[in-house]
Amino acid sequence: MTVQLIATDLDATFLNDEKGFDHALYAEMVEKVKAAGAVFVVATGNHPAKVAHFFEGVDQSYTLIANNGAEVVDAKGNVLATYAIEPSAFAPVVDEVTAEQDRAEMGLVFTGTDKAFMLKSQADYGLGRDKAASYFKSLTFIDDLSEIDEPILKMTVNLPDYELPFIEQIQSMNLPVHITTSGYGAIDLVAPNVNKGVALADLSKRLGIKAENMAAFGDGLNDLEMLNYVGHPFIMPNADPLLRGRGFETAVADNNHDGVLKTILQKLF
Repeated sequence: MTVQLIATDLDATFLNDEKGFDHALYAEMVEKVKAAGAVFVVATGNHPAKVAHFFEGVDQSYTLIANNGAEVVDAKGNVLATYAIEPSAFAPVVDEVTAEQDRAEMGLVFTGTDKAFMLKSQADYGLGRDKAASYFKSLTFIDDLSEIDEPILKMTVNLPDYELPFIEQIQSMNLPVHITTSGYGAIDLVAPNVNKGVALADLSKRLGIKAENMAAFGDGLNDLEMLNYVGHPFIMPNADPLLRGRGFETAVADNNHDGVLKTILQKLF
């Protein structure tokens, strides 16, 4: 098995439930990956600053697929690609979230290239401002969508136990968005034809690495395109049941026992 690139989701995949990982095991993995001339890719729905926080104090020379594929950043921090959502999609999604406000654990957040925005009218949905502020950088509260002054890469809402019905609602509207979920209530909307798999295909061209020589790890439906793309797909023992039965191999341990790192070291290098 020749693996030249390894991509991993973060939440409930690489990170444990406390948002951490074994730093010594990670250092061992990084050393072996670099010695093999391979590339380590973090592929997540999080924005770059949040990812950097997770890896504080350890090697950060990873390539990054952020915002569920809407942003690709190289190991030196250079932005290689961004994919913005057409603004005409904003208001219809706002209306759908407003209609489901009693189900919402967090209102709709618009993630831009430098900061995030949230309508004041949705700021108190569910756990309100505190939950949103804990996840999104430079969160700005606005009165109207016209106050958004930069390209939006992702829209996010949290609707626990209502992800699939909401996804179906949005899909039926034929808006210029791709909608997906990482589970646990989190729903992300990005530009059409944007996902982690498309971002890996972009990296394939840039790096000259074939999909058959890539491995990927995931636990949620937002990882599906990435898992389908690579030659060596792994799902976590704690993965969404909808990922099972697709021919993916299972990691040697779950996210709370550093399953990604152990699988890389035991099976790939």
